[in-house]
Amino acid sequence: MKMVGSWLFLLISLQGYEAPSTPNVNCLIINLDYVNCIWSEQRIPEVNFTFFSSRFIKGNMEECTTYLQEESYAVGCRLSYDNSDRFKTLTTKLVHQNNSNVQDHNLKSMVKLYPPVNLSVEMNKDPELNLYWNNSKNTLCIESEVRYRINSDKWKTSTPSKEQKYAVAFPLKSSRYEFQVRARVNDMCGESKFWSEWSQPIQWDSMKGNNITDISGSSMSVWKPVLSLVGTMTLFILACMLVYRERERLRFILIPIVPNPGKNLDENVEAWRQISKDICFQSNFTELACPVREYSLVPQTGSVSESESNFSILTDQSDCLSTCSSSASTFPATSENEQAGIE
Repeated sequence: MKMVGSWLFLLISLQGYEAPSTPNVNCLIINLDYVNCIWSEQRIPEVNFTFFSSRFIKGNMEECTTYLQEESYAVGCRLSYDNSDRFKTLTTKLVHQNNSNVQDHNLKSMVKLYPPVNLSVEMNKDPELNLYWNNSKNTLCIESEVRYRINSDKWKTSTPSKEQKYAVAFPLKSSRYEFQVRARVNDMCGESKFWSEWSQPIQWDSMKGNNITDISGSSMSVWKPVLSLVGTMTLFILACMLVYRERERLRFILIPIVPNPGKNLDENVEAWRQISKDICFQSNFTELACPVREYSLVPQTGSVSESESNFSILTDQSDCLSTCSSSASTFPATSENEQAGIE
C-alpha cells in the first residue's frame, strides 16, 4: 500500500510540472575567426542546457568548452573555426535532462564581419572627394557598401564594390558630407546573408577642408566652452550674492539704524528725542503797529525855566493806546497820575 501511495503522489506531482522546451540553436561565423552558437535570442533560458557539437566531423560529438553566459545562465557556446569549416556541415545537440534537440547547420552564408575601420576623406584637384577605409579582413572575398549624406539630409547608398575607395565628383560648396561603410563576404566566395554593422561616421566640411571621425566628440567640443562659460557665470553670481549678504550684515551691526525723516518727520523725531506731543508754544495775542508822534512845548514867556526845559519834548501815544486796547492781549493798566501828566 505504501508503494502504491508513493507512485500516486509522484504521478500527481508530475502532472502539474511541465519540462522546459529545448530551444533551437543558431550558429554564426564571426569575422571568419570563430563560431558563436546561440540558443537564447528571444529570452534568457530558465535552466542551463548542455551543448554538444560534431566539430565538423560526423559521429564525434564533443561538449562545449567555452560557454557564453548571461545572468548566470548558459546562453551560447563559442567554437573554434578554420577556413575550410565554412563549407562543411556543423551538427549541434542541446540537452537538458531527457530532452534534446539535434540540428544540422550550413554555415556557408552565415558569416558576419566586423565594421570597416580607419576611414579618411581627401579632396583632389579634379575636384573629387575620395573616401578610403580598411576592412577587418584583407581578402578579395569582401565587398563594401558606402552611404553618405549632405548637410544631414537623406542617406544615399552606393553599389557594393570590392575596392576600398569611394569617390564623390564635384562636391557641393559650403556643404558638409558624412560617410559610413559596411562590408560582407561577396558571391565569389559564397555570398553571406549578413552585412557588418555600419562603421563609425566620418564628416568632411567643404568650408573647413578637414574630416572628423568622432561626431559625438566634435559636438562635445562645441558644447564644452559654452558649458564652461555658463558655469563661470553661475559661480560669479553666487559669489556676488554672498558678498552682498555679508555686507548687509556688517552694516547692520556696525552702523545703527537712524530714523528716516522722509517717511514721518513728526513721529520719528519726537520718538527719537522723547519729547511729548502736548508740549508746544502757542501765541495768545496779535501785536499791532502803533504810530508815535512827538510834540514840543512852546513857552508863553520869553524865558524858559530849567524845569520846563526838561519836558520840552513829549511823546503822544494816545493813538497807540486806543488801538492796542482792542487787541486780545492784556496790558498793565496806566495809573491816573500818569494819565494826568500826559494830558
